[in-house]
Amino acid sequence: METSVRFTPLSGVDAESPLCYLLEIDSFTILLDCGWDENFDLDALEPIKRVLPRVNAVLISHPDLAHLGALPYLVGKCGLRAPIYSTKPVRRMGEMFMFESYLAKQAVSDFETFDLDDVDAAFRLNARWRELQFSQRHQLVPPPPPPPPGGDDDDDDDAAGGSSESSVAAAGGGIEIVAHPAGRYPGGSVWRISLGCGEEVVYAVDYNHRKERLLNRTHFDELLAAVQPALLVTDAFNALTENTDRHRRDEEFLGAITATVEAEGSVLIPTDAAGRVLELALLLDEHFSKARIAAVPVLLSATIKTVLEFARTQLEYLGNELVQAFSLKRAVPFSFRKLSVITRLEELGAFPGPKVVLATMPSLEGGPARELLVQWASLPRNTILFTERAQAGTLAAALQTHDPSVAAGPLRLQLRMGRRVPLEGEELAEWQAAKVAAAQELAEHGGSVKDSLPLLSPSGHLTPAVRLAAAVRLANAGSAAAAAAAAGGNGGGSAAVLSLLTSPSVGRGGGGGSGPTDQPLRASTGSISRLVRDSTTGAIVQTLTASTPGGPGAGGGARKHHGGGGGGWDAGLLMDGFEPPTDAAFPMFPDEDEPLYCEWDEYGAVLGKDEFRVPTLTDGAGAAAGRVGAGGEGMDVDVGDIAGGGGRGSGGGGGDSGGGAAGASGDDADVADEVDEAPTKLVLSEIDLEVHAAIRYFDFEGRSDGKSAVEYLARVAPRRFAIVHGSTAARAAMAAALRRELTYYGTQVFTPELGESLEARLGASQVAALAPTLAESLAVRQAGQYGVAWLEGRVTAGEAAATAGHGAQIRVLEALPADDEGLSGAAAAEATARLSCGRGAGAGSVLLAQAGAVLTLTRLKAALLAAGFESHFPSRGVLAVMVGDGPSAATLIVTLGSGTPADDRVVHVSLDGPASEAYYKVREVIYEQFGVC
Repeated sequence: METSVRFTPLSGVDAESPLCYLLEIDSFTILLDCGWDENFDLDALEPIKRVLPRVNAVLISHPDLAHLGALPYLVGKCGLRAPIYSTKPVRRMGEMFMFESYLAKQAVSDFETFDLDDVDAAFRLNARWRELQFSQRHQLVPPPPPPPPGGDDDDDDDAAGGSSESSVAAAGGGIEIVAHPAGRYPGGSVWRISLGCGEEVVYAVDYNHRKERLLNRTHFDELLAAVQPALLVTDAFNALTENTDRHRRDEEFLGAITATVEAEGSVLIPTDAAGRVLELALLLDEHFSKARIAAVPVLLSATIKTVLEFARTQLEYLGNELVQAFSLKRAVPFSFRKLSVITRLEELGAFPGPKVVLATMPSLEGGPARELLVQWASLPRNTILFTERAQAGTLAAALQTHDPSVAAGPLRLQLRMGRRVPLEGEELAEWQAAKVAAAQELAEHGGSVKDSLPLLSPSGHLTPAVRLAAAVRLANAGSAAAAAAAAGGNGGGSAAVLSLLTSPSVGRGGGGGSGPTDQPLRASTGSISRLVRDSTTGAIVQTLTASTPGGPGAGGGARKHHGGGGGGWDAGLLMDGFEPPTDAAFPMFPDEDEPLYCEWDEYGAVLGKDEFRVPTLTDGAGAAAGRVGAGGEGMDVDVGDIAGGGGRGSGGGGGDSGGGAAGASGDDADVADEVDEAPTKLVLSEIDLEVHAAIRYFDFEGRSDGKSAVEYLARVAPRRFAIVHGSTAARAAMAAALRRELTYYGTQVFTPELGESLEARLGASQVAALAPTLAESLAVRQAGQYGVAWLEGRVTAGEAAATAGHGAQIRVLEALPADDEGLSGAAAAEATARLSCGRGAGAGSVLLAQAGAVLTLTRLKAALLAAGFESHFPSRGVLAVMVGDGPSAATLIVTLGSGTPADDRVVHVSLDGPASEAYYKVREVIYEQFGVC
C-alpha cells in the first residue's frame, strides 16, 4: 500500500516570516513549528487556524519566537489540544522567550493578544507536552497489531489531537520520531520522522555545523549518511552568506568592545532572552577575566537568573568544554567570574564608569535594550553592537540598514516610548470597583476558583506577582468559600471571594486558610506586614498594616500592650506566622513540639512523598499558602516588573523538574516571593532621537553558512529537497548548488511557495529475511563507522515466509545456486570467498571510502608507507610506487580519475604496472585502506 506524504508551507517561505509547515502522512497531520514574530499580527495565523482542527501532533525544533511564538495564542485562545514534542531545554527556554516578549509588549502597550495564563497553559501547565531526549525514539502512531484491530490503542493519547484513532491508524505501518542535535540553541533539534513504509522525512532548519563554547556542532549528516530520506526540508536563510573564521570574528568583536571602553564609552549589545545570549555571556566573561579592562560586563534580563539556573542543570545538552570543566574541575557552568547578572534597569546605576551590557530585546521594539538605546545613542563615544540580523520594519533594522556615507548627518528617529505609573485617586477607585463587581458577578453565576483567575487583570494592569498571589489566596480558600456558599447561598460565596480579592496583603504564612498543611498552633495574622513599592523611588519597602477590630489581627499584631507593668512591646516589631496570646506582655513564640506526632523508624522520622511536593496554584485549600514566599526555589526574576512569580514562566530555579506532564502533576509550579503592587496605567510619549553612537554588526546567529550547508546536505543525498525560509535569491542559489552536487543521485529539488503543496507517493518497502546460510557466508568489512558486505542472492517465498503486521509478506533472500554461475559448487565458493576478502575487484565489488574521509593520493601514500612501500609524486595527480629490488625492481603508477564530468564525487582508482606479487600486494593495500567488499 502506498503512503502519501504532503508538505505545505503555512508560513516561513521568505526570510522575514516565522516558520510553520504542515506535514501530512496519509491521514496523520503534523505541524512543524508554529512561529510568530514580535508584531503578533493575528492575520498571520489565519493559515494555521484553518488547519488547526486536524493537527495531530506539533514538533518544535527551537525555543525562539520564530519557531514557537504562536503556541500561547494557539493553546490559550484557539484550543490547540494536539500533543507537542520537543526537548526539555526547548520547552523551558521557550517559556522564557515568551515571558520576556510579553513583558516587553506589556511595558509599551496594552497588549491583550495573549497573557501570562496562556503562556502557562502552553508550556508549564500543558499536560500534553512530551519532552524527548536526543536520539530517543518515540512512536506517534504505533504499527497495527498482527490481528485486525479490535479496539482503540491508548498509547499515552499521543495519536489524539484533531482526529480519531481509527483514522490515524490508516497512516501506513506506524510513525516514529527522533530528535537529533541541531546546534545553535540548547536542545535545538533536527527531526527525523520514520514512516511505516520504511521511508523517512527529515526536518532540518537553523542548524549549526561549527562547534561553539556553548554547544557542539550538529552531526545529522553522519547519522543519515547510510539512509536516503524520501524528503528533506531545510532552510536557505544563510545560503548567500560566506563562511567566517570564528576566532577572527571573536577578536574583532572583542576589539570593538575594548576600543569603546578605552575611549570612556559604553557598549550596548541587544540579544535574546534564553538562546544566543548564553554564548555571548561565556565569551564576554572569558574575555574580561583575562584582559584588564576598566569596564563592567553586565547581563540584563528579567528572566536571566532562571535561564542560567536551568541551563546549569542540563549538562547533557551543552558542549563538551562545559561538561569536561564540570567533570574534571567541578566548575559549575555559567558561574561567571566577571559578568554581573541583573534583572532591573535601575540596578545598572550601581556600576560606575563604562559598561558593556547584554540586554533584551534584539529588535529594540521593547525591553531594557530599547531604554538603553535612548540613553546612550546620542553619545558618539558609545557603540551599539548587533549580533543578529533584524527583522524588517523594526527599530534594529533601521539602525542596521543606515549608511552614514549616503545620508548626511546623524540618523534621526522618532520613537514612541511607554512607561507604567500607579493608578491614583478616582482611577484607582474605579479599578477597585470594577474588580469587586467582576468578583460578585462570577460568584452569582457559580464560577469556580480557576475561572476567576483571568478576571484578576483582564487588561494586564496587575503585575504577575499580584496575579499569582491572588491565585494562591483563591486556591487556599477553595473549601472555605464552598462552605460559606453552602451556608449562605451565593451571597456567602460572593463574600468569601470578595474578601480574598480585596485582601490588603499577601500573607507569607498561609493567608489564614485552614488546610492539611497548616500547623495546629500556628496561624498567620495576614495583616502584620507586607512588601510594597514606593511609587516615587521604586524601592521595595516593608510596611505595617493596621489591624481592624475583630479582624485577623485583632488582639495581636502591631499593637501596644499597656498592661503587665511596663511600656509594652514595640509596634514596629514585625511578626508573622503566629498570633501572640492576648494576655502576653511580650511576643511569645508557641511551643509546637508537644502536639506534633511523627512516626519513627530506625532511620528517623518517616516522611512521605507529599513532604517534598511543591504545590500548584490549583491544589487544595492551604496547600500552596504555606509555600508562598518560601524563597529561592521559584522563578528568580525581577520583583518590580515581573515580580518573580514561579507559576509565571518559572524555570524552576533550583531543580530540574518539568517532566512531560508537569502541569498535571504540579512538580515545578514553584511560587517565589511576591510583591503587592498597585495597578498601573500606560503613559505614552514621543521623543526625537539622534543616533551618534557607532553601529556595528557581527554574526553570532549560530547558523551554517551557505557553502557548508550544501556540503552537509549533499552527504545526506535525499531523493527530494524542499527548500524554505530564505529570500528568493537565496533559495534559488541553494537549489542550484544542490542540483549540481546531487546530479549523480537524481535528487529532485523544490522551492515551494506559500500554500503550495509538495506531494510524494511512496511505495511500501519489500521486507526480506536473510537465509541462515547466506547470512553466515557474509564477510563484513569496516568502512568508517559502518560495516559493509557484498551480497548476492535471489528472493524467494520459502518456508520461512510469514505475514507482517501490516499485511506485507516477508520473503527470504537465499544464496545463488552454483549452476547460475555455470560453476561447480567448489568453484562458486572459491569465487565468492575471493570477492569477499578483497582479492579481486570484479563487477561485483564495491569500493567505499571511509565515512568522512576523502579519497586522495596523499592518504594512499601514507597507507603504502605503513605497509613498507616507498612512493613519490612524479607529477601532479600521479603516485609512483617503487617495488622489488635489483633486476626485479619495477614502478607502479596510481592515478585517480573522475567518473563523470558532472559529478566529481565518483572517483576511479587506476593501478598500472607489471603483474607480479608486489602488484597484488599494492592493490590489497588500496582495498584495505578504502574498504572493498
